[in-house]
Amino acid sequence: MPDLAAGHLHEIHAGEEDRAAAMAFALSAIRAGNGKAPAETPAETLAEPLFLVRWRSGSCPAVLCGEGLAMLGLAPARLVIVEAGNELELLRAGLEAARCPGVGAILLETRGRLAGYDLTASRRLALAAERTRGRVIVLRIAAAPRPSAAQTRWSVAGAPSVPLAADAPGWPAIDVELLRRRDGPAGGRWRLEWDAEQGSFRETGDETAIPGTVVALSSLRTGAAGGRSFDPRAA
Repeated sequence: MPDLAAGHLHEIHAGEEDRAAAMAFALSAIRAGNGKAPAETPAETLAEPLFLVRWRSGSCPAVLCGEGLAMLGLAPARLVIVEAGNELELLRAGLEAARCPGVGAILLETRGRLAGYDLTASRRLALAAERTRGRVIVLRIAAAPRPSAAQTRWSVAGAPSVPLAADAPGWPAIDVELLRRRDGPAGGRWRLEWDAEQGSFRETGDETAIPGTVVALSSLRTGAAGGRSFDPRAA
């Protein structure tokens, strides 16, 4: 089963309304790359920095919650936010971070077409990730997929929750689809729900688990849920 493996470039596509879910999906995949579920390893044990590179535009950016990061097993002190003045600076900053062997993962948060992100730019990012064994993830918000050097391409969207007993609000859920995989078949679709007790996700159907899948950080809640737990290590 493919995942957002280190040493590669990955893309995550989402609509504007699902940008927080896409961001959280990427962060959880980074944490799952450590090989352990969030509940099993303190966030402080993950020492490699995480770079979030975004374009400083007039739109309101998604705000990351420190408590939510900790729930995913990511220490907030790891996070370095870089605000670029334009799209070209965003790509340059992401490439420089990807070329640094001391960086664990790089997230490039983009919106719209992003004209500078072509085959050449994506190949540079992919080559940098391969050389440093880092993980480069490009969040493509409100953008149509187009040819790139990405190892995998995903689509993320929020899903309706299943009500609990007495019609109580259900657990946050997300739909994930694998749109493209360079070294294998694509087309898989999954629906996952958050399990706060396990610090992981559980399957809600017969689908195969995807490592590192998560819903929006702001939607996570404490408590227990029934059902089979989704453990990133099992995929």
